[in-house]
Formats: sequence, C-alpha cells, structure tokens
Amino acid sequence: MMLNNKVAVIYGAGGAISSAVAKAFARKGARLFLTGRTRGRVEGVAKDITVAGGRAEAAEVDALQEQAVDKHLFANGERQIEPRRYFVQRDRISRALLA
Repeated sequence: MMLNNKVAVIYGAGGAISSAVAKAFARKGARLFLTGRTRGRVEGVAKDITVAGGRAEAAEVDALQEQAVDKHLFANGERQIEPRRYFVQRDRISRALLA
C-alpha cells in the first residue's frame, strides 16, 4: 500500500472533505491521528476507519490554538506523533516533509 508505515495528522477531521481524505489515506495504509473541535464527529470518522480495518485515533483539538496543537503532537516534552509526508488542515492537503 502506498501509505504503509506513514502517519497522517488531520485537523478538522469531522468535516466532509477531511473525513473523506482520512478514509482514503486509511485505505492506502496510513496510520491516522484525527482531530477536531467536536470530539464526537471525529470519533465517528475514526470508528468508520477502524471498523474497515484501518488505524485511527481521535482527539479534541482546536487547530487555531497553537498550544493545543503542540500539546497534541508532544507529550512529556517528546514528539509523540511524527507526520512524515502529508498534513491536512481545514480541508486542505499540503504535501511536505515535516520534521
């Protein structure tokens, strides 16, 4: 699969476009970290992905709050989520190598 062993962080994953992107990435093998301001919608997307055999985790994060994003990516001062190639935020996909 094209995205095996890749990690995608999707902010605003409860929206129509972002949830479709998340499901497409999951079908290609990516491990997903899904976030949104409303946890319930994001959990629904994560459940759809895991029921279909994918790997997804949901969290409530307001992507407009830099501290909330940092807290989501880092725990105990260490990076816990390591996105490598694709970064999705607010229904836009950016292709970039992220450190």
